[in-house]
Amino acid sequence: MELMISTDDSATQSPETTQQAGYSVVAFAYNEERTIGATLSSILKNADSQLKHIAVIANGCTDHTYQIAKAVLEQQSPCSFEVVTLALGDKCNAWNQYVYQYLPECAVHFFVDSDVTFTEQAFGKLFQQLQTSERIAVTGLPQSGRNLAQYTELATRYSCMFGNLYGLKHDFLVRLKQKHIRLPAGLSWIDSQLTKLINHNLSADKSEYTHQVTFLEGVGFTFDSLKPWRRHDIRLYLNRITRYKVGQLQERYLDPLPFVAWPATMNDINASILEQDLTLKNLGKMVIFLPKIKQRLAKNVQLKNEA
Repeated sequence: MELMISTDDSATQSPETTQQAGYSVVAFAYNEERTIGATLSSILKNADSQLKHIAVIANGCTDHTYQIAKAVLEQQSPCSFEVVTLALGDKCNAWNQYVYQYLPECAVHFFVDSDVTFTEQAFGKLFQQLQTSERIAVTGLPQSGRNLAQYTELATRYSCMFGNLYGLKHDFLVRLKQKHIRLPAGLSWIDSQLTKLINHNLSADKSEYTHQVTFLEGVGFTFDSLKPWRRHDIRLYLNRITRYKVGQLQERYLDPLPFVAWPATMNDINASILEQDLTLKNLGKMVIFLPKIKQRLAKNVQLKNEA
């Protein structure tokens, strides 16, 4: 870990000195200086008195994400907070660091991205929805774009998670830690594997897919639609579809493995994909993005001792 700041010491109290009450929110950010301020302000605006802790995990940032997040939380946060900066720019590693090193004692933990805003009182509503449910997770639904009906169907039929906003019960994360399950660094389609992890309820053999995700229609997050005339948005779109395709190639290797056998990094799997899986049959129309796919797969992740 390179740097951490906190308004008080409540986030580091032992389980024996705290009770599971309320919820926390953790925002993951990679060079999000343009949006992190709006995201944090929206969290605070749409949270209620049950909000107990906020964390920002700035991973691999080379811009002013950390400074902006610190300033916003110092000025606006009504509860304890911390801003952590990690050298490695990898969301899975950041997720693991939060769960294994910084997890506060709250009943529910919300995970959000730092380029979205949230619907009115989203966190209080989703917290109440999950607390009164026997399910493990709650997801916010995307409220922007042209596919709102499709998003609702995915959540209803398949218990899909949307990584921009979801909440997990504390007990589930405790069980995950006891089993030493971590998200592999370098994983490209995180939402898909999290959906499986949750709906299989950490089971060793993945034999039964149960519906463990709840949601509320009309409650979730909003985002700015991509504009085809903006260079930044074109690059973002290309990176996004490349990431999804690489994730589809990776899941062929991950799906047969028990969650406890997930590798620390995707390096070896990516090397196998590069060697034998980049065929026209596997890529289809995505073959036109072959150079970007190869570039993503060739990037080795070097885990750092940041805790």
